[in-house]
Formats: sequence, C-alpha cells, structure tokens
Amino acid sequence: MNIGKVVFALSLVPAVALAQPAAPAAKKEVPPPPPAGAKAPTVAPPAMPAAPAEVKLTTDAFKGNWKFETTMTATGMPGMDKPTTAKMTFNCKLAAGKTAVSCEAKMKTPMGPFDALFVVAYDPYLKSAHFMGITSMNEVHDHICTWSGLSLTCKPLKGGMGPGGDEITEDVSMTWEADKKCTANDATCLPTAKSVSFKSVSKMTKGGATMTFEGKGKR
Repeated sequence: MNIGKVVFALSLVPAVALAQPAAPAAKKEVPPPPPAGAKAPTVAPPAMPAAPAEVKLTTDAFKGNWKFETTMTATGMPGMDKPTTAKMTFNCKLAAGKTAVSCEAKMKTPMGPFDALFVVAYDPYLKSAHFMGITSMNEVHDHICTWSGLSLTCKPLKGGMGPGGDEITEDVSMTWEADKKCTANDATCLPTAKSVSFKSVSKMTKGGATMTFEGKGKR
C-alpha cells in the first residue's frame, strides 16, 4: 500500500465536503394577491364613548311644550313703574343628535311682541350647561350655568340689550318642581318634572336701572 497516496486522499475529504453547495433556504409563503376588483376588508371604527349623564338630564329638563305665567317689574325705567303680566309659550325640541334642545319663545307684552330662540346643551368640556338666547330685544346671550339638584344657576353675564346694545349684567336661575311620584327630589326627577320657575334680573351699567323678569311654567 502506498501510504502517501492514502494520506493525500484523506486530506481531500474536508475540502470536498466544504465545497459542497449549501442547501437552499426555505422559501417564505406569500399569500396570493386579491382578485382584481376585490375590496379590502373593512375595519369597524372605535365606538363613541358614552356622554356624561348631564347631557341627557339637561335635554330631559327642557324638552316639551311649556306655558308660562310671567311678571315683569322694573326700577328706574320710565313707563315701567308698575308690574306687567303676560303669558309665554316656550316650546323645546331635541336637536343635534339629542344632545341639545332648541326652544322657541313667544309672548305679547305692553312693549310689543317678544320672540326668542334658545339653545340649551350640557358642555362636557366646561362641565356646565349653556343657555344661549337670541331675542327680539336684540339680546345675544350665552349663559354658563351649573346644575345643583333640581336647580340651574347661571354665572352673571355681561352683555347687551336693546338696539343700542346698552350694557347690562344679567343673573338667571331656574328651579324645577319634582313630580310627586319621584321621591328622590334630585336631578333624576328632571325627566318627569311638570313645572319650573325662573328668574332673570338685568341691571343696566349706565344709570343702574333694573328689570326683573320671572315666571312659572307647566308642560
């Protein structure tokens, strides 16, 4: 035996083994493309979070057709030294996806017909209710109000009144009377409340004359 040849042959074995081609890598499976004209699967949008309870409580308090007996008194205003009374309708319907109410008010007064449009809604950002009014007395007011039980009390508002835009400061408050069947006597009674009383006190910046407008209504 030729030992040299054997040794040479054995030394070639590792080199031959290293020279062998590597096994092909496994191919990743790629899903076939959708057929032409096929629509991509739709993804449902996230659900809208629930609104605060005060949103519905506010609309429940106002919605409906109201009839008011009102009284207007004034100090420092010529021709208004005696109280005057009038009947007012105040009809409210749901608006803006049931998050607000839109109300039309009508009344005959010694000074002429009174017409107004009100929008009322609870604002989750301010955590307050907006009582916004545009009236035939050239008032454009946005009252910011807070609930406390069956009462809604608004912050003093500085705005204008009359065609000349005379500056006034107005305080507005309202209180609902719970139905006898609702024993809780709190905000949960607002949907079934059948009567409400209100009071508005406006004081003129110039001259200090004051006008009080108040009344009680039923729906």
